Amino acid sequence: MKGRRLIYLAMIVAVSVPVLLGFSLPPSRLVSAERMYSVVDEMQVNPGEVAFVWLDFGPGTLAENEPQAQVLLEHLFRRRIPVVLLSQYQQAEAALQRIPKEVAESLEREMPGQRWAYGEAWVNAGFRPGGQIFIQALVNAPDLSKFLGRDVGGMPIAHYPNFSTIGGVEHVKLVGEITGLVGVLDNIIQFFQKGGYRPTLVHGCTSITIPEAYIFVDSGQLKGLLEGIAGAAWYSEVLKQHHPLSDNSRLLVVNTALSSAHVVLIGLIVLGNIVALWGRRSRRPNG
Repeated sequence: MKGRRLIYLAMIVAVSVPVLLGFSLPPSRLVSAERMYSVVDEMQVNPGEVAFVWLDFGPGTLAENEPQAQVLLEHLFRRRIPVVLLSQYQQAEAALQRIPKEVAESLEREMPGQRWAYGEAWVNAGFRPGGQIFIQALVNAPDLSKFLGRDVGGMPIAHYPNFSTIGGVEHVKLVGEITGLVGVLDNIIQFFQKGGYRPTLVHGCTSITIPEAYIFVDSGQLKGLLEGIAGAAWYSEVLKQHHPLSDNSRLLVVNTALSSAHVVLIGLIVLGNIVALWGRRSRRPNG
């Protein structure tokens, strides 16, 4: 029991010291996140064309998925690409409301005089039940604005100028799926396409689902990937290289705290194996 408490204490110290001191290290370069940045940055969007971003996460994976959603939305907002936010997961409703608003407020503080207003930069179409059935109906709708109907505030989505004439799925240039759930990315990959048209798809996943996501990266179905919080940290670093006033300090501190916890964990595993081997050796009969 005493040893277990020491392990917990070591992990608490490893995580809390970088957070309390505001200490951070440069994030590791991740090619998939870099590729995702390039895809968003080079995308050409005409009037009436939009991005769809699905926030399919709740409190359980907020620590990893929220930074991913923040960096993707920040980049889309900087590019003035209108975003339709929605979810297949009911527990994501709070994130759909809060995250884009916080990103917009941060950009407005960075660039006084510029605005990212609701209804111009984004609309919140909310939680949409039905999974595969809903997505199949969505992509076959002749007018996505009318099909989606009203936003979470009850206003018709067609009321907002940037979203009034989306038309069919061919006007969705980018689809972002941020999730730690099993199956929701599969729904997008399988069904968010029509008549040979498939929008560019990017993804943010939790660390435990990275191996599953690599399959779609290798096949070319995913054009970019954020691998856990480390992927979000590197994406934010690339974003900062192009936009020096972008503030990613908090994200880098969290990423550093996570890395230090991993180092301590690896050290404890090595130490535990050394102690076990030493104890086994000392119990061997002499000679």
